[in-house]
Amino acid sequence: MIPPSRAPDAPAAGPAAAERGVLAFWREVERCRSAPVGGKARAAAVAGLEGWLAHGGARVALLGPSGRGKSTLLGTWALELARAGRHEIAFVPVSRRFGTALESTALNLLYARVALFLRSRWRTGKRPHGVEEMRRVLATMLEEGRPPGSRPLVVILDGFDEGVSWTLDAAQRFLRDLGPGVRAVLSARSIEALGGLREGTEVVALPPIAVDEVAEAIGRRLGHLPASVKDEVARVSGGEPLRVEALVEAFAQDPVAVAPALASVSAGAPGVLDLCAGDAIRRALPWLAGALAPIEEEELFAISTVNVGAWNELSGPLVAAGEPGLALRHLAWAEAIEERLAPHERAAVERRFVDHGKRAFASGTVSDYVCRNWRAHLERVGASLAERLELVSRAWLDVWRTRPDGSSGFIADVDATAACAASLLVDAAVGGDVLAALAARVRCLLVTSSVRRILGFEETRRVLAAQAAQEDEEGAEGGEGSAGAHIEMPRVGEDILDAGRPIADAAERASALIRLAHELPDAERAVVLGWALEAASEEHAGGGALAAVAWALDGQARVTAAREAAARLARERTRESRLARVSLAALLPEDEARDLGRDAFAEVPADARSDELPRLSEAAARWSPAAVRGLWAWSEALPPSERHIVLARLASGLPAEEREAGASEALGLALSLLAGDALPPDACWSICALAPHAPAGAASALVQACAAAAGLHLPVMKAVAARLCDLGRVEDALALVDTLPQPSDRIEARSALLAHLPAAVREAAWAQLSGDLRTSDGARLLFERNAAAWTRALGADAVLDLSREIGAPWSDLVAIAVASPDDAPAITRDLVERALEQPSDEDEALFALIPLAASMTEPHARRLCQRLLNELGWKPRPDLLDDWTKDDLGHLAPLFARIAGPQGVTAVAREIVDVARWLP
Repeated sequence: MIPPSRAPDAPAAGPAAAERGVLAFWREVERCRSAPVGGKARAAAVAGLEGWLAHGGARVALLGPSGRGKSTLLGTWALELARAGRHEIAFVPVSRRFGTALESTALNLLYARVALFLRSRWRTGKRPHGVEEMRRVLATMLEEGRPPGSRPLVVILDGFDEGVSWTLDAAQRFLRDLGPGVRAVLSARSIEALGGLREGTEVVALPPIAVDEVAEAIGRRLGHLPASVKDEVARVSGGEPLRVEALVEAFAQDPVAVAPALASVSAGAPGVLDLCAGDAIRRALPWLAGALAPIEEEELFAISTVNVGAWNELSGPLVAAGEPGLALRHLAWAEAIEERLAPHERAAVERRFVDHGKRAFASGTVSDYVCRNWRAHLERVGASLAERLELVSRAWLDVWRTRPDGSSGFIADVDATAACAASLLVDAAVGGDVLAALAARVRCLLVTSSVRRILGFEETRRVLAAQAAQEDEEGAEGGEGSAGAHIEMPRVGEDILDAGRPIADAAERASALIRLAHELPDAERAVVLGWALEAASEEHAGGGALAAVAWALDGQARVTAAREAAARLARERTRESRLARVSLAALLPEDEARDLGRDAFAEVPADARSDELPRLSEAAARWSPAAVRGLWAWSEALPPSERHIVLARLASGLPAEEREAGASEALGLALSLLAGDALPPDACWSICALAPHAPAGAASALVQACAAAAGLHLPVMKAVAARLCDLGRVEDALALVDTLPQPSDRIEARSALLAHLPAAVREAAWAQLSGDLRTSDGARLLFERNAAAWTRALGADAVLDLSREIGAPWSDLVAIAVASPDDAPAITRDLVERALEQPSDEDEALFALIPLAASMTEPHARRLCQRLLNELGWKPRPDLLDDWTKDDLGHLAPLFARIAGPQGVTAVAREIVDVARWLP
């Protein structure tokens, strides 16, 4: 890990600025190494670190207050480790002064370093985008560890607790579990800063400088001074290296003024501030303390209330004035300055930074400082959700798009806004507007998933080209300087956001809007369906999307949409297209339906007819009775081997008075295919479809079919036995089940038959069945398949008792609550409480609870909604809105309705439409 020998020639923005800041850090380390202060204290701490490296655990923390010299010590130690060559080093300083304190910046720097030594699923030139995704990727990489036989990796995160707008809990997620060959060193101000990482982390304390070493340092830098002066320096500095350095520099600049004043100032940082800052600069210090990164002088002057003349003195022991802008030399000075301000004065400084960002954003003149730090200032003043939503807009996206790290910065801002919305959504005590919180959370979700999707188009080419160009420049001009030339610091890589290419997600968008519309009253439903129709009508949406909308519409609008969808689908000529067209025919007038269906049936290839005809016929059974009769007559042209397939499914669509006759005809066709003692598989499946409609006179034929079912004996047996029960022939049905040779088959058949038994024998049958299930290996699978039917037949209590005895998972109990409305609230409360106790990496299973939304308490519904929205946050936008996945945004509609009513559902729909308009 060898850093570049010089700062790259690149604009001071994005990754280049971050790397410039790191290089400036190493120059500061080199400077302090040339004039070390506190040798004994440092030696003891280094010995502690070396001991941990030789014999310690996965993590160690170097502790000491701000300004004690932790960064210099760790930087020096890291250089020595790198030179020794026994370890790989990944070093990241987290520092306001050097512009690396934002979480997105620090994590990008860390990823760029550890990716050299750990396996990543990302190709060269690519990386995760957004803070949440980066945390997850880093956690996976660090937990997997180094390959066997390779040199250990030491990850050093300096200033662990000094980050801006990131929580220590967030950092703990990727540092908690370190894999083989990975060790971590953290520096922090106190043990409390480690939070959940305290357990398992060893501690090395860095003590202050001894009094005699203070005198030695002063003498080494300034020559001979009276002993009384050295004593005063020791008193005022308290042995803290940063204060000693500031006092020494103040003496070097103006010894005549400093020496007399030294005796009268108080000990500690306030005294050093008084001594090193004149009246003019003292007025500017609160504004420098309020800045979260280096800031241009003119911009800081515009924010502050300080006279312009004060800025002429802004360089010295307290302030660094360099190329990136002005910054306090150390966080310790910011802490000391803020401690001297009254609460209202601190609030006024913070608010001025926020207001400056608002003015810049409104005027379209956003500086790099505002772009990268406005969100942090909003958080520091506790800005409202409405204020933070400015960060999730097309205008703010345009601000970021011109910057080399546009996606990472923009997504970090959106993620932070999403966290604010999530807290309001979950915590009812906050008293926030749930409707606004829900809409904001969904907007953030749509935007982040869309941006990640867009990035795939141009990112790799841009990144590799930018890095290659910079490497060429370095090759031509390398060799200048030596600011820490023993630690490699790869560049973060560019990720300019190109939002100009659209994503063909209109079909998915329409699908999600349809699902949301199902939860709305008529007036609101019409509005949302109008949006869905608009999306589905887009040229690239395809016929399937328009077909889905047609089913949701009413009246003439339904017929018109169905015709257009059928016309689009006819051009596709696929299995899915044929099934969609036959389904759509149910929405059209009789003649159109019949013609559309005939064309689709005739289009099926010969080698696919056995597979497609059953599905097409099931769809056709939902046509009008007259259209079904027409297709029935048309089927006479089909051979018997195909006609029975069609008639078996069409029978359910005949009027009740014609159904049994039609079923008898179809049954006769199926049985006519008997070859020897066996029926072909297609005929067996036809009998399964026909059995529920067979007349009493066909009972013997059904029993005959069971004997000839061969390989499909069990499904035919279950269908026939159920029909016999419905016809009142319970004993015959039970006797038929008893002929099954395998005990597991008999248990499965009785499981399916239970709901068809009359009440007089149901209880005894349940006693026998539940007893068998308790000792059956397949009990859980049968429970999952039949729980709803059992609940309707027996009531919830009996089925719940069995669930506890066989250990059915909570997700299988949802059907019981749905099937028993009276018991649903109590069952739902228990299920949701159990489900929410599951770890977040199992949140995908929580989608099973959505059908219970109406029975949930509002706090439970809010928590579940937020967990599921988090789970969806890792999906690209087309998948996020994809109806087929069963875990998309539209499927959450019942939860939206529960926590925010119809207005909440409409708000979510509006966000889908609005975001699609400004972010493709």
